[in-house]
Amino acid sequence: MSLPLTQIRSYAGISIYAALAAILAGCAKVSVTPQGVQQPNPAFVVHALKAESLPPTQLAVRDFDFSPEAVTENRAPLHRTTDLLRSSSADQRRVEIGRDAAAVISKQAAKRLAAIGLPATRIPSDSDAPLYDNSLLVTGQLLDVDEGNRLTRVAIGLGAGESRLDTEVHVYRVLNGEKAEVLTFTTHADSGKMPGVLASMGVGELVLGPITAMAAIEDAASSGQKIYSSQIEFLAAQTGDQVANYLSQYSADHGWIPYSKAKPVKLVAG
Repeated sequence: MSLPLTQIRSYAGISIYAALAAILAGCAKVSVTPQGVQQPNPAFVVHALKAESLPPTQLAVRDFDFSPEAVTENRAPLHRTTDLLRSSSADQRRVEIGRDAAAVISKQAAKRLAAIGLPATRIPSDSDAPLYDNSLLVTGQLLDVDEGNRLTRVAIGLGAGESRLDTEVHVYRVLNGEKAEVLTFTTHADSGKMPGVLASMGVGELVLGPITAMAAIEDAASSGQKIYSSQIEFLAAQTGDQVANYLSQYSADHGWIPYSKAKPVKLVAG
């Protein structure tokens, strides 16, 4: 007995949502690459450099800067069509995506650092709150925020339509009006190369033909802003974790926390 089309698509939707959860959480990868510290004028930051080993009064994580040109919106056809109906401009949407990613990174990093006993706080991008003296300032820039192609990523996977998030992180010791760079690194996060929904669907669903299968995928992918936004948010949260982990090791090296509290870091080199 053949199943009604609505029931078939319901079964397909269940498989798709299960695959979406796996694609989001199971395959994303993030890594850290240490960079050399640049000190343009060491003579002007002598006191800050000498204080590097002292526990900071405050560990401030400021929302990262970014340029709208560094942000690429979701390239799926459905999303592009929806853009035509929106009142916001492309620049406004890119700014919103970048601002959200920057906020997630700083919130997550501050939360993780505070959890291991460091005096960490987030400084929003629109805040003019002054830093305490003897602070460690964590800031940086979003180099590449690419939502990829959601439909391709969900349907095919294997790296097609992947999302990416690259950052450059700078850590400064702030003391007596001096600001000395003490740590620099970059991070890379992407959605990975896990197979997409089509590869995970059963034979009974695939024999329905590409039109039915792709319609079910469109239903899942267009079920709300949540799917595509959460991919970048997920990569941003993972990036925040690695920023905090790298700083936890730096803190342990200076004796601010025991090594048992330092978290592992996925290093690329250095």
